[in-house]
Amino acid sequence: MGRLIAAEYRKIFTTKLWWALLIPAAIIALVFAWGGSALGALQDEAETLGGSLPLAFVTFAYGYNFATIFGLIFGATSLTGELRHKTITTSYLTGSSRGAVLAAKLFTYTTIGALYGIICAITGTIGSAIGDEVPAFGAWTQLMLASILVMIMWVLLGVGVGALIGNQVGAVVSLIVYVLVVERVLAPVMNNQGMENVVPYLPYQSAANTTMELAVRLLFGNLPGDLAGDSDTPQVERGIRTVLLLNHVPDWWTNGVIFAVWALVLGIIGWLVARRRDIT
Repeated sequence: MGRLIAAEYRKIFTTKLWWALLIPAAIIALVFAWGGSALGALQDEAETLGGSLPLAFVTFAYGYNFATIFGLIFGATSLTGELRHKTITTSYLTGSSRGAVLAAKLFTYTTIGALYGIICAITGTIGSAIGDEVPAFGAWTQLMLASILVMIMWVLLGVGVGALIGNQVGAVVSLIVYVLVVERVLAPVMNNQGMENVVPYLPYQSAANTTMELAVRLLFGNLPGDLAGDSDTPQVERGIRTVLLLNHVPDWWTNGVIFAVWALVLGIIGWLVARRRDIT
């Protein structure tokens, strides 16, 4: 198994794809945490408290959720790239079994997912520091750890879907269209149709809500004394949750479990399909 894992790392680090996807992910995490330019509506809510509401938690989570898309794409190319270039044949023939080769891939891409998560968490923290909005260490660490776990699960979900579809272009395009188009259209429609309690169980929503719900919870759980005691604070929290569509979502850890189930189910199905796929 050790040789298989070493071979997987060699395949990854001798190509440019891993850092070509990591760089934009890290930049997005940094820029959103720094500027939070897409969160103007939240700034309007913060004005109720004199504009002094520290939004670093939310801007970090918002940018990080965009950055995870690159981890998803990276995971989707893990097996499909080898199928495309026929290098998987050598891996299967030299490995003790197909199961062992796939297990080595899962381990390897879990660690690379953690690498993506850590670097994006660091750049997001740098962005917040540049904006002079780094909150308490303990709360910030909790958000970073949760975010790193979400990134890992996105990478593994990409691996599973890639193994299931088998075609590199098909897997990447399908995932991008689903995440950036389908759910972004489907979620508002379902909310308008009175199905808001179902939306948190969608894959992207459950992942995004994991970090975002935790971010809002930490934001209002770590306010300075004067803001925590302000009579307008509960109203502002409700307003921010409304803007972020968090009024009908479970706790952050429940969202995380939901997304982990999606990643696990798709990973198992992909595993079973890959073990039986004809590679000739």
